[in-house]
Amino acid sequence: MNAAEKAHVLQMYKFYSKSKARITLRANKGFRIMKTVIILTLFTILQARASTMAQNITLIEKNAPLKKVFLDIGKQTGLDFLASSKVLNLSIPVTIDVKNEPLTVVLDKVFADQPLNYTLQEKIVIVTEKQRELKQADQIQRKIIDVSGYIKDGKGMPLTGATIKLKGQNIATNSNSEGFFELKSISEEDVLIISFIGYQTREISITHTQQPLNIILEVNSSPLNEIQIIAYGQTTKRLLTGSVSSVKAVDIEKQPISNPLGALEGRVPGLLITQNSGVSGSSYKVQLNGQGSLLQGSDPFFVIDGVPFAPGNASISQVPSAAGFSSTTANGISPFSLINPNDIESIEVLKDADATAIYGSRGANGVVLITTKRGKAGKTSISGNIYSGVSHVTRMMNYLNTQQYVEMRKEALKNDGVTPDATNAPDLILWDTTRYTDFKKLLIGNTAHITDAQLSVSGGDQTTQFFIGGGYHRETTVYPTDNADQKGSFHFNINHNSANKKFTINLSASYLADRNDLPGTDLSSYVNTSPNLKLYDNNGKPAWSDGGLPYINSGILNANPLAFKYQTYEGNFQNLNSSLQSTYRFSTDLSFKVSLGYNVVNSAEVATFPSVSLDPNLGQQPFSYFGNSIQKSWIIEPQVNYNKRFKRNKIELLLGGTWQDETSNGINVSASNYSSDLLLKSISAAGLSQTVNNDAKYNYQGIYGRINYVYDDKYILNLSGRRDGSSRFGPDKRFSNFGAIGAAWLFSEQQLIAEKLTFLSFGKLRASYGITGNDQIGDYRYLDTWSPGTTTYQGVSVLNPTSLYNPNFSWEKNEKLTFGLDLGFWKDRLLFTVEYYRNHSNNQLVNYTLPSQTGFTSVLENLNAEIQNTGWQFQATSTNFHTTNFSWTTSLNLTLPQNKLISFPGLANSTYANIYTIGQSLSTTPLFHYLGVDPSSGVYQFLDVDNNGVYNSSDKISRKSTDPKFYGGIQNNLRFKNWDLSFFWEFRKQDGRNYLNNLVSPGTAFFNQPNIVLSRWQKTGDVSNVEKFTETSGTAYNAFNNYLKSSDGIISDASYLRLKNVAISYQIKADWVKKAHFSSLRLYLQGQNLLTLTKYLGADPENQSALLPPLQTFTAGLQFTL
Repeated sequence: MNAAEKAHVLQMYKFYSKSKARITLRANKGFRIMKTVIILTLFTILQARASTMAQNITLIEKNAPLKKVFLDIGKQTGLDFLASSKVLNLSIPVTIDVKNEPLTVVLDKVFADQPLNYTLQEKIVIVTEKQRELKQADQIQRKIIDVSGYIKDGKGMPLTGATIKLKGQNIATNSNSEGFFELKSISEEDVLIISFIGYQTREISITHTQQPLNIILEVNSSPLNEIQIIAYGQTTKRLLTGSVSSVKAVDIEKQPISNPLGALEGRVPGLLITQNSGVSGSSYKVQLNGQGSLLQGSDPFFVIDGVPFAPGNASISQVPSAAGFSSTTANGISPFSLINPNDIESIEVLKDADATAIYGSRGANGVVLITTKRGKAGKTSISGNIYSGVSHVTRMMNYLNTQQYVEMRKEALKNDGVTPDATNAPDLILWDTTRYTDFKKLLIGNTAHITDAQLSVSGGDQTTQFFIGGGYHRETTVYPTDNADQKGSFHFNINHNSANKKFTINLSASYLADRNDLPGTDLSSYVNTSPNLKLYDNNGKPAWSDGGLPYINSGILNANPLAFKYQTYEGNFQNLNSSLQSTYRFSTDLSFKVSLGYNVVNSAEVATFPSVSLDPNLGQQPFSYFGNSIQKSWIIEPQVNYNKRFKRNKIELLLGGTWQDETSNGINVSASNYSSDLLLKSISAAGLSQTVNNDAKYNYQGIYGRINYVYDDKYILNLSGRRDGSSRFGPDKRFSNFGAIGAAWLFSEQQLIAEKLTFLSFGKLRASYGITGNDQIGDYRYLDTWSPGTTTYQGVSVLNPTSLYNPNFSWEKNEKLTFGLDLGFWKDRLLFTVEYYRNHSNNQLVNYTLPSQTGFTSVLENLNAEIQNTGWQFQATSTNFHTTNFSWTTSLNLTLPQNKLISFPGLANSTYANIYTIGQSLSTTPLFHYLGVDPSSGVYQFLDVDNNGVYNSSDKISRKSTDPKFYGGIQNNLRFKNWDLSFFWEFRKQDGRNYLNNLVSPGTAFFNQPNIVLSRWQKTGDVSNVEKFTETSGTAYNAFNNYLKSSDGIISDASYLRLKNVAISYQIKADWVKKAHFSSLRLYLQGQNLLTLTKYLGADPENQSALLPPLQTFTAGLQFTL
């Protein structure tokens, strides 16, 4: 409002006092001023009034604030309006359409429905409140009454905290714990507006309505009004200020998976999930909005029903298996394989500072909230879901047959000038060169079988609701073994409300027991075994020699891959997650809540290596590995919540504290020299054993608060703060403060926009900024630590120092900035969101190199290294068609990320010089620049920058990032009568390490090669991408093993478009279902990883390794309700 406009609306200040004398004094002073004004202007008033009254006005307004109407009239007439703030707050929006009508007529129409009076005095319109005392005749027309009633949902459950507002007035109240409300001294002709999160708003006329009112609110079908779970509370997507994405049970249940992380792949903007292996129970890599730490700790914080998940995403494997273990690429057994996906109601992913800062340091890399299923009031029902299916490998490279392999070997020896004999080429001289084994088919070409059964009972009344469910899952492998992963789970949730609705208690618990039997190693790594290798001896046992020559004499260790199927792994795991939440409402506005949580994960593993699986020529005795661990976490969080709505304002206050304790105890035993294979699972029967204990404790404390303020349901401000303490830092560095601010403006609620842009049903601008910390560095890193050695001194086992004391390192800091725009078109048939984020991480914790004289290689300390993650995220959901018999919806998400190392002081002189490059992504490493195969020599060539004829670190000028350039997914859901079809595509645009990264030089003895190598260089002048065959340490051999694998020649396009999931179902007709005594019955088919479109040269573009790729799965099932 400019100065000229302000002049037309004069505001008086109001004085409120219990002192009658003061009121009188103010009143007398006001009268003296008015008398003076009247005397001084007496003669001019009569003339001015006549001219003013004669003015005509044109005025068109729709639901405009009264203040705006005053401004428009003032511009046309020069009138000033005198009104107090109190009076203006009583006004209601004005709708008027007049053209060239007298001023008094217009004013009468403006004030017709207002609870206000006006007086015209010369050039001033004085606005006052109408007297509450009504004339008798008016009382008859507009009777003053008290209104009361109950607000309930469609099932008769009371809705606590519903807003009841008088239409066009600033009078409102909220329903209490019983859904009851009361409004006093209102007009019988008033209209009530009732609203509640997640429900359709209703308008009710109270004229001649029987009291008390019984008002039923229906669930709002618009996605914007769905309940959105956030940190320590809930809201709606409409009023959300932070960046939060959700995946619901309906999407999880369509996927035949046993790990809930698999359900998130490609479905959440900013969340990059990579399946490390296709082995049942194997782990996933999780990254949210990029990597923000140099050392470690880039996983989000996982919370299940309010309880931190103790292992997070860290491997729970202690011993090796086909799934790997913590020190391998596959990362072992995933802790999330101990969560039944069918128990999950929803998964929320919190990304920006506004959404995560209240979790403090634990939310530095984002937060993933998992909410399990709960009972609902209603008739007790029994639900079941049973499916069975098969899985197999579809993407593996084709390898040479025996004839091609023999030709390759002979050509390699010829190129190296070597004459084949029994010593240098036993595979050509002593072995059967007509024997052929397709190791790809033998080792991973089998069919895995899946069986899954779930059963649940739920129901309750208005005071108590319950859910009880159990499940069984069995999955075999594609290996030539009879291994299986078997799981049994149990989940229950009980919610109880006291009769007066003041006290609520919720108890939830989930338990899963898993027995995972696997081979001792991933057999996928041995598909490149020589195709003419002898597998069995004359006794049907694994062969360890051929042609009279032991394999070990030819330099082959562990030559027979079939021996690995006798090496077993058995992992027994249990996961218990329980929570107790109790709330007491002192009033509708004030409540106290306490949350208690406990999580424990147990593991007992044993890997056996019997004599039949060991090469007897090595003289090894059978041995075993044992691993036992227990990880416990408990948490206590008291909270005070205050919610208040007055006039157009709504405020929510939250104050709470966190006390969390985590302990982990582990023991690893290496046992050997067994006298019999039958004793391999007994530690005491071992002739020799070595034990290592791993114990750790983590304490975490914090206090936090949040203020959420909403004005007029369109302006939103959210403030949150937290003070954290972590035992992972020294005594003087343990505590730090974090906070965030978020704001949103629902501009679609502005009158002008609503009138002019009728196609826009929703529009919101939001922004957030905050700072969080990161303490994911492991325990005791600031202390001197020691580990048991393998030697003794005077008969006593020694301890070796492993880390140096440094009490001064502290929290990594992550500064987050996010802007978002949310739009809805055509009554929300199309919803669109775009976000820009910038996360700036500094005070990085790194292992700083120390001189060798210290006895340590490095010490952990903070470095002023900075990492920046920026990106754009897009999400759209459209209802393409929606009729009684047919509907079609589409959802799309797209992320364009960028990761960059901004600074790293002293990088060039550190051990990280060959790992990171300033200005590049953290996945970018210095590489030789590949120039192809020299047509004259047939050897791989690389750029020699200084032309000195030697390839060294100064020649590593190439930079290739393996970060995705963009990624996302597209979901379509179609329904035709009783048929449902959904299909989901996942896509990534990225570079990755191709098949060459996992090979030895083509031509090397005993190693088969992909048939792509047949296009190799053979003679001078040949143009090829594959160098000549070789097996010895000559120029070609060195070029492959020493330079190619450190060059950009192994980096190629690893982009892909994958049909991740297809589900088709048929809902049996109701009359047929009733005859079978069911409430509902559905038949379905599901498929996972059905098709992959890619140019990638390798087994799988997702994990880009020699490990078992994700399996293609088909299932058929039945879902019913009794």
